[in-house]
Amino acid sequence: MTASAPPKRRGQLLAVLAITVGCLAWVLWGIDLAKVQAALGSARWSFVVPVMLSYLLTHAIRVWRYQLLLGAEISFRRVFSVCAIGFLAINVVPFRLGEFVRPYLLTRDGVSLGQGLGAVVLERLLDMAMLLGLLVLVAFGLDLPGGTIVVSGVDVVSAGQRAAATVLGVGAVGLAGLVVVGQPAVTLLGRLPGVGSTLGRLVSGLVGSASELAKDPVRGALALLASVLTWAITVGSVWIVLQAFEGVPATWTAAIVVWTVTIAGMAALPTPGFFGPYEAFCLAALLLWQVDADVARTFAVVLHLSHFGFTVGLGVPFLLAEGRGLGELVRESRAE
Repeated sequence: MTASAPPKRRGQLLAVLAITVGCLAWVLWGIDLAKVQAALGSARWSFVVPVMLSYLLTHAIRVWRYQLLLGAEISFRRVFSVCAIGFLAINVVPFRLGEFVRPYLLTRDGVSLGQGLGAVVLERLLDMAMLLGLLVLVAFGLDLPGGTIVVSGVDVVSAGQRAAATVLGVGAVGLAGLVVVGQPAVTLLGRLPGVGSTLGRLVSGLVGSASELAKDPVRGALALLASVLTWAITVGSVWIVLQAFEGVPATWTAAIVVWTVTIAGMAALPTPGFFGPYEAFCLAALLLWQVDADVARTFAVVLHLSHFGFTVGLGVPFLLAEGRGLGELVRESRAE
C-alpha cells in the first residue's frame, strides 16, 4: 500500500497538470498580444477598489456562515483568521486537500475535527444548492444570445444541472438518513477496517452539526441567507469587472451567466488555484455574446487574478501570524 502511493499520487498530479495545461492552451491559442495590451490599456482600473471590498465582504459573510454551521462559541475574529488560511490552502494545494486545514486549526479552540469537517460538508451542500439555483436560472430564466454553452462538445449548463442536482440530492438524502439513524450509524461506520475511526468522527460531527441546525431553524435560516448573500455579492463583483472592459456585455444577465458557468467548471475540474478551468469556462460564457476572443481572454485572466490575488493577499498575513508553514499545516491536517 505504502509503496504504491507515490506512483498513484504522481499519476494524479500529472492528470491535474494535463487539465490545467489543456485548458490554458485552449484559452491562449492564437492570442493577439496587441489586442490584449489594448484591452488592458482601455480598462477602467478604478474597479479594483470596489471589487476588493466586495471580496472582503463576501469573505466576512462566508466566515459568519461557517461560524453558524459550527455552532461553537468561537470568536468571529478567530474564525475569520482560520478561514483566510483555509481558503488560501484550498486555492493553492492540489486535490482540495486544503479543505482539512480549517477543521484542523479549530481543534486548538476546542472544536472536534469531526465537527469542523461536518460544518464544511454542510457548507458545500449549501453552495451546491446555490449553484443549482443559478444553473436553473440560466437554463430557464434568462435569454441567452447564443443558445447553449458548449465546451469540448459538452453542454455546460445542462451537464452542470445534472451534476449539481445529483450531488445535492444524494447529499441531502444521505444527511437526512444519518440524522434519523443517529448514533447507530456512527457506531457501524466506526467499525469499518482502516477508515472506521476517521469516518466515524466525520459522520459524528456531521450528524451533530445537522442535528443542532434542525433544532435551531433560525440559525439554519441565517446560514441559508448567508449563502444567498455570498453568491449574490460575488455575481455583483463580476458585474463590476464587466463594467471595466470595453467590448463585453456589462449586464446582470452576463454577470450571472459568466459566474455560473465559471464556477461550474471550477467545481468539475478543481485544479490548483483553479488555473485553466476558470479561464476556459469564463471565456466560453463570454463567447455567447460574440465578444472578441482576445478581449474575453483578457477579462477571464483579470477576473481570475483578482480572485486569486485577494485570497493569497488575505491568507498570507494570517498564515504568518499563525507561525506555521502552509505545507506543514496541510500535512498535519491530513495526518489528523
